Amino acid sequence: MAHRPHDPDPTSEDSLGRPTSNDDLGFVRKRMVQWLDPQQLVDTTARVLASGFVASYTDSRDLQALVECEVFDRSDGEEIWLDYVSDLGDGFNSTYTVARMLARDGLDLSHDGQTHQTERGRILVMGGDQVYPVPTRSHYENRTLGPYRAAMPRSPAGSRELFAIPGSHDWYDGLLNFSNIFCRHRSLGALKTRQTRSYFALRLPHRWWLWGVDLQFGDYLDEAQLTYFAEAASQEMEPGDRIIVCMAKEVESGRKSAEVSSDRSLGYLEREVIRPAGGRVMLYLKSGRHFYARYEQIEGATQLITAGGGGAFLHPTHDLPELTGAPGEGGQDTYRQATVYPSRVVSKKLRKRVWFLPAYNLHLASVLGAIQVLLVFMLNLHLDDRHLSVSLGDLPSALWESPTAFLLISLLILSFGGMIRFAHDATGISRLLIGLAHSMLQFVGLALVIVAASRLSAAFDNNAVSLIAFLLVVWVAGGIGGVVGISGYLWATNCLGFHGNEAYAPLHHMDLKCFLRLHIGADGALTIFPIGIDRVGRRWHFAPDAPAHEPWLEPAGPEPAPHLIEAPVVLGAPDVTTSHETSDEAREAQASAE
Repeated sequence: MAHRPHDPDPTSEDSLGRPTSNDDLGFVRKRMVQWLDPQQLVDTTARVLASGFVASYTDSRDLQALVECEVFDRSDGEEIWLDYVSDLGDGFNSTYTVARMLARDGLDLSHDGQTHQTERGRILVMGGDQVYPVPTRSHYENRTLGPYRAAMPRSPAGSRELFAIPGSHDWYDGLLNFSNIFCRHRSLGALKTRQTRSYFALRLPHRWWLWGVDLQFGDYLDEAQLTYFAEAASQEMEPGDRIIVCMAKEVESGRKSAEVSSDRSLGYLEREVIRPAGGRVMLYLKSGRHFYARYEQIEGATQLITAGGGGAFLHPTHDLPELTGAPGEGGQDTYRQATVYPSRVVSKKLRKRVWFLPAYNLHLASVLGAIQVLLVFMLNLHLDDRHLSVSLGDLPSALWESPTAFLLISLLILSFGGMIRFAHDATGISRLLIGLAHSMLQFVGLALVIVAASRLSAAFDNNAVSLIAFLLVVWVAGGIGGVVGISGYLWATNCLGFHGNEAYAPLHHMDLKCFLRLHIGADGALTIFPIGIDRVGRRWHFAPDAPAHEPWLEPAGPEPAPHLIEAPVVLGAPDVTTSHETSDEAREAQASAE
């Protein structure tokens, strides 16, 4: 298999003028994604459904197989530093803060009174979901490429290499823009892309490897990808080699699990490719969940780390299981929880912010209020002066007398079904009960709003004025009340262990970010430095007179302070008694031992 030598080439960014205003940036500094914005919900839902449909019949990885792919040999030298970041490309403040930390020459990090000096990675690995909410070219430019170019316009030592694997959000356009950005040997400020496919294998010093695996939407590896890794293992790997597997989280894409999974899974890769070659997976790096969580093997040295704190909204950690199984295997739990960030206590405290959803999501309140006004018209409460004396007992009669009664009843049934489907974290009878309870909460709230609006509008003598007042109260109170009902539902169900994603995503929480710094030392040991940032920058000003390699924007206040989430995790040096032979006999002996 071909190798491409390491050939850092300086970019020409230093020949360009540094920006002095937003007009000079070349991108728009975006706020965090408003996940409950109705327009955003419709757009994202449509893309998810479309991508699930297209992925059922086509797989862009098949086209990538037409492009030559190589194993990247970076095993020269006695040591190497690498950086890992994932789930970035959301709001500017969080994404740019993390990028600035990654751009610094070194970080001195303290833990338990001991200071650890770390160096900027020679290689930057982006582990999935490089952009939110959908992978359009403009979103990539404004939410990811622009902030990283601003943080790393040029490196004084030449370009840093960038490797990336796609997550589910990168796949929503069939991987079109991801391929154009990360698989075409492009320069992105101080970063230089090298790969030609959505997956890659890096050979590192002291017989370490880093494999970036593309799981598409499920736990599925295409034939070309399996062939690539099989050739890397059979031709390049030696018995005793250690592997870091980098992957994105398996997600639902609107298709059944049987359609997105197969026997050609991550477990298959380890069982049929890695182990027969004598290799061993020592570290799983996983994206898709926006926190830091480390699980350690109960009987063994393998670590499972989720580090999705590159910039996206925060996921809760208090609902994480104490035990979990190995990725790609459906067997018994073999890993126990070691550390989470943020802590369970902090994670639970953040839950109460769900009650502020109406303030965060005024567009949703406006749409819900408009829907309730439409229901009022369908009940004929706008005719004559019927709106002046509405009571709870009058509403069933109004429904029965409405010429659109059949349509209204159909909408009620559909809403019940929608609420039950929304309660996807629950199963069986509990899912049915939770969905029905949410439906009843919304409809009882609507009824109370109509009755209250009727009482308030009765204060006006003029029927036209009272009708306007009635509809206005239904729109405002109904919209806000509807979002408050959603808040109450999410808060209660999250207390029961459900809806971690839905309860925390709309909060747009930009703090508590994280990334990893990896170091393979001269002794062959891999040291993992998990780095947290409790509070990201909010206000920035331009630095036009700074050196060419310095970030374009500096914090207007204190510099965000990185820290070690826990003590560095060390995976030991290789066994000096391990054979370096690559003969068939040695491989067979190692496979038999496994």
